[in-house]
Amino acid sequence: MTTVRFGLPTPQYWGLAVAWTMLILAGFSLPASSLSPARTFLDFDKGIHAALFAVFGLLWMRALCPPDATEVWTALRRRGGQLLGTGVLFAGGTEVYQHLMPIRRMGDPYDALADGVGLLVGILLYGLFLRRRGAQSPVPSASQDS
Repeated sequence: MTTVRFGLPTPQYWGLAVAWTMLILAGFSLPASSLSPARTFLDFDKGIHAALFAVFGLLWMRALCPPDATEVWTALRRRGGQLLGTGVLFAGGTEVYQHLMPIRRMGDPYDALADGVGLLVGILLYGLFLRRRGAQSPVPSASQDS
């Protein structure tokens, strides 16, 4: 029986997750004056925040909880909860960071909320991916009992 691999090896997802996290920090570090050419695009600010953190959640979940791991559902619940807690702290921290830095940007609690919603969506999407992919569920199905 051949094993079907999905995408990149797990260490590369670690690298992508770290790089994405650094890109978020870099983007949130841009001075307000450098954002003026993108004003029309920034009208979707909350959607941008949610999308950034959805990708953040997807990448980190894939890095922390590979689909071929043993007891993937236990790991998914544990790692998903840990990532949600850490990610919400990161989201709030980025808003405080923007507010304190001399870059003429203001921290916005609604941005942090959008970040948290995006993060939750990313974590849930990864769980749906695993379910659709057919990762072994910890609960035996009726067909396995016979």
